[in-house]
Amino acid sequence: MCVSTEVDVDLLNKCFELKPYTFLHHVVKKEDDDDTSVGTDSDADVADLVEAELEGLQREETVEVAPAASIAAPSVASMKGSVAEVASSKGDVSVAESVRSVSIPPSHVSETEEAEELVKESPVEEEVVVEEEAMVLGEASAFCIQLFCMDDRYEMRSVDFMVEAFKRFPDKDYCVVTIPHTVAEFPLLQVFARCTPTPTSTLEQELYVFHRSALLQSINVRFGTEADLTGIGYITRKVRGKSTVMGDYGKYLAAMRDDDGTPLYGIVAECAGQIVGVAVIRAEMDTEYLRSHYNLEDFIYYTQHSPREHGHLFHCAVAATFTNYTKFFLRECLRLCEMSCLFYNVYGEDEKQEKPQSTVEALQHLVQIRPRRQIKYPVELLKGTPPSTYNNVPIEDVLKTLPPFALFHINRKLTLEPKMIINSRIVVVGASDVSLSFLESLILCPHIHFNNLVLVSPEGLPSSSPSSLASSLCYSPDYMRKISLATSCNIVNAKMTSINRAEQYVGVDNGAKVQYDYLVLCTGSQLAMSLPAVEETKLQVSSPCTTRTSPRVANIEEFSPPEQVITLDTLAQAGSVAEWSKENEGTVAVYGSTLTAYTTVQALLEGGVTDIVNIQPPTLISCFNNNQVKQIVEEAMEEQGVKILKDLTLSSFRTDSGKLTGVVFAPEKGEMETVTCSSLITVQDSAIDQSTFEGINNSCLVFDGRLVIDANCHTNDPVIYAAGPLTKYKRSLYCDEWTHDIYCSKEIGERLAAIMLPIFDPSFPAPEKTEEYELPKYTRSKKVYAKLPGGYHYLNVSKPQPLIELQTAMLDPSYGRELVTGDKDSGYFRLHLNQYHTVETITCLSKKEIEIDNVCQVFGLHQEYMNSLEKRFDSDLISDFFAYFREPWCLLLFHDRFTELREEIKELLSQPNQPGEESLSEKVCQLVDEDLAIEEKTRQALFDQYSQSLAKQAVENRLFSYLSYNKYHLPHYAGRNMA
Repeated sequence: MCVSTEVDVDLLNKCFELKPYTFLHHVVKKEDDDDTSVGTDSDADVADLVEAELEGLQREETVEVAPAASIAAPSVASMKGSVAEVASSKGDVSVAESVRSVSIPPSHVSETEEAEELVKESPVEEEVVVEEEAMVLGEASAFCIQLFCMDDRYEMRSVDFMVEAFKRFPDKDYCVVTIPHTVAEFPLLQVFARCTPTPTSTLEQELYVFHRSALLQSINVRFGTEADLTGIGYITRKVRGKSTVMGDYGKYLAAMRDDDGTPLYGIVAECAGQIVGVAVIRAEMDTEYLRSHYNLEDFIYYTQHSPREHGHLFHCAVAATFTNYTKFFLRECLRLCEMSCLFYNVYGEDEKQEKPQSTVEALQHLVQIRPRRQIKYPVELLKGTPPSTYNNVPIEDVLKTLPPFALFHINRKLTLEPKMIINSRIVVVGASDVSLSFLESLILCPHIHFNNLVLVSPEGLPSSSPSSLASSLCYSPDYMRKISLATSCNIVNAKMTSINRAEQYVGVDNGAKVQYDYLVLCTGSQLAMSLPAVEETKLQVSSPCTTRTSPRVANIEEFSPPEQVITLDTLAQAGSVAEWSKENEGTVAVYGSTLTAYTTVQALLEGGVTDIVNIQPPTLISCFNNNQVKQIVEEAMEEQGVKILKDLTLSSFRTDSGKLTGVVFAPEKGEMETVTCSSLITVQDSAIDQSTFEGINNSCLVFDGRLVIDANCHTNDPVIYAAGPLTKYKRSLYCDEWTHDIYCSKEIGERLAAIMLPIFDPSFPAPEKTEEYELPKYTRSKKVYAKLPGGYHYLNVSKPQPLIELQTAMLDPSYGRELVTGDKDSGYFRLHLNQYHTVETITCLSKKEIEIDNVCQVFGLHQEYMNSLEKRFDSDLISDFFAYFREPWCLLLFHDRFTELREEIKELLSQPNQPGEESLSEKVCQLVDEDLAIEEKTRQALFDQYSQSLAKQAVENRLFSYLSYNKYHLPHYAGRNMA
């Protein structure tokens, strides 16, 4: 280790938030400072403790400094600059119906007047942060590590160097080290604290700080007492919502219970007589809700943890010098409270909760839990009708609705498992579904923590779903709150305008530069202004360029349509389209035959606009690809007074004093037609954003109508990846129709994350490698939901494939068959079964709300899973698929773990009865390969063989075990004893 006192402290303060570390300076102590305001030890006392500790460590032959068993005690001067930065946020805690008993030593209960006063505090409004008195800084108090090398066999003893390093510089309090972003954290850095870069920082390094007090090994984590109030108040003195922390701590001192009777725990960390950390934990009473709504069992075996072992972390503040020991503090909290799990909820900024909670600093040590998809239960059917007395409705914790929140978790096991820290700067451009899926996959990776995730988007994260736009059903507003991407990702509200590949930064429209180590382009395509035919003619090239002569390119002026002509290229514009139309009194024209055109008409009708004209250009295939659905929707439009004009192409605008008065359209045959209108909304064409195209094209990334990628989402730059509708495969693959916009965007984002994760963690399983001229396989369905004129709810779930006209596809002998029920009044429901009797397309149109989460799970299921669907339909036993799929028997098909059950059953059937024998699944595959149509006699022989095999009993055992384990979701199914 090579250390030096040559540290540019001014540069570090400019690029990093160093206020908690007194800006790496000594603090000049004022004459009126009170040494006893925080603890009982003076600066000299603490310095003596550190010096004694150094000498003691030096005398030992084997020095073992374990972060899990040591915590530092800073001096009073450094404590004043190391106050935990804890911001308050309004949170929610469910009120339990019952209170469980908790054993806490009576000595920690206080009923003094001061504690009673704290209990009476009810922080309804957020406090105003009091400006801290300016610190008087002295000389710089930091030295740096310039060179460090350690044998891999002994790298866990790296911290031993710090003892001698501080002994060489007795006048320095801080040791700093900077490393490149792409370098993974090594064991020495695990005892350092990472500093947060400033928003304007351009330094190509990460900064880590170590305080000399961290060499102390005297730490005492215990239940708080009344004597700790002064120290706790000092730590939280600058915290917004300080009264919330102090009020909850006062309730613990007074009665150890919250206002509703829920047990409370107050725990403090003490070092050298000073309070350096505080935590307030509330008993978690909604464990059944958490289990049923989040994948909690990915981290714990729920049945092995008693209900009283679950706690809710409401407040946690640790002095900045000790942030690297936060996980140790949490582990001690679990031990003292006799708990095994802690939870923390992150709510949206607009969520108003009854029980406020502060933002804990320990969030990076917790793992985020993925939310679970919920079944829509037919509660009335499950209750039964009199005189029946049974009640098969799930418990209240499963059915109740709470404000959406992101759930973070830590348990005893996780406190002993270090996370892999990745400092590489990963910049994602665009807030498309692919981008959100990519970020979600990275953030929810439990053993990796990404410090530098950045999303560049002009509108930030999508927080609403306007009715004027169709939905892909990938990320609803509630689901966005449940994953809380903003908690782990930095958001840059700007539009990308340039890419500098040499210096690796992205330029945005506000002039800033966003540096990257890996760049992911997922901007997608946006609705574009439809140009009149006259303007499109100007852009056409009259003759191709040759090597000898190049035609002159005319200096064409950019076309500027009237202010009354818009397109819905932003969420803000889409959400306010009705209000915008009302400002321009008169007829509103909607140009387009896409699904967005129909949803825009519905949004205008809901907003009170009545004079609407829908002009549809000629198209080969309808957006519905179903003539019956199109007829029902257009009839509803005409009933509501919407005029429909078909096969007209936009030709030019009519204006008067710069205001739009009419639009001229060209039919396929005949004379021009003029439509009088005061505003025009074009929703026909979609294209790549102009600034995005310029940034990609000017950076010499291969662009051929779209950004060119290979099968693994690589561009021609090794650190730039791209996916989604922005991209296309290279021409050597001969797959121009197979672009990413025909696939499920969420699946594409997950595969992109699986491609990049092995870069940071070599142990992470990489996706299946594709050959050089082979496309990756995407199997999830493509979903579209929209609200259409007439109050119709439209849902289409289809197989990912290029669009083919329905009537043409049905001529194929291998198409299969379609099953249709209902009409425009009762609700139209169409199922397409392929030649293997598997659901391949679902189309729903109903005035009643569609149970989307349930219906979508039918895709990809064999008809036998649905209670012999074809036989029942052919026997006229099914008249309404909507009612059929609301029956209680099919709720198992909608369970979020049903796919896993199917895979496990397939695995059981692939195992032979005895070694060397052919398994049942292998025999079936052999018969299918020989002849697709298996005779009835052969089917019966296979069934008899299955009945006598060990697989039958194994499948039954697995099914009963599945039903038993998920009884809280599926209480109406018979168990093993009943069967």
